[in-house]
Amino acid sequence: MLTIQASGWNKRKAENLDRTLAKRYIKTVQRITEATQDLEKLTTELSLQQDTVHQWVSDVQQWTSGGNKRRHQLRRKIAVEKKALEVAISEHNAAVGEVEKLPPPNELLAVDNYSWPWECHGDMEQKKKVFDKVMLLARLKEEELIVVREVKQHMEYMRSIAGLIEELTFQLTEDTNRKCSTEGLMEKGREGLLCVLKRRLCEVEAQMATARTTYKNILGLQTLSLDDFSEEEDFENTSSTDEEL
Repeated sequence: MLTIQASGWNKRKAENLDRTLAKRYIKTVQRITEATQDLEKLTTELSLQQDTVHQWVSDVQQWTSGGNKRRHQLRRKIAVEKKALEVAISEHNAAVGEVEKLPPPNELLAVDNYSWPWECHGDMEQKKKVFDKVMLLARLKEEELIVVREVKQHMEYMRSIAGLIEELTFQLTEDTNRKCSTEGLMEKGREGLLCVLKRRLCEVEAQMATARTTYKNILGLQTLSLDDFSEEEDFENTSSTDEEL
């Protein structure tokens, strides 16, 4: 029973894969737009040039790398003395303003590289804000390329299935014995199998046509054929070409 249910779930997942990937792509592009606007707003507020942004990102990377070992040791000690930490945080939060308050212990310990207020000397706090937005934008652009790659793989998979069915249909029609022997089949059995293969081929081709239309609409490839891509780079070039910060 579970096998039947799993088979049905996998079939529905395969049939809806084009819509799933389309939604992922649209959502990712929307988030890229938002992240780009947020970064531009912050750099404008801070009057930063592009080379300064690159330098700040490098500064934060070096600062984070240098403090990782010390932070790891500190987190281990904090985990052992969690009760004392809760008291210390409560006392600290009671004595400072809203901006300087620390999060609850569980939330604080869950963050790999939490920036302690007393560790962000000078303009490091501003640098880290820029760094976080740059890294978010980079991750989203990487996600966009991943989705586009999965689109290409999906089309290639469906073409391979259609090709296999066509090959089996040809073998059955010609009554060959290369990969699919039909010598043991009665005439009616051969005709029935041929009918099943043709019906399945129609289903796959219909899925391919639907997926191709969906992908062309979201990727802006109305004038290009997804079936003609032989190089992954050509396909990925149809996505965002903005230079990563």
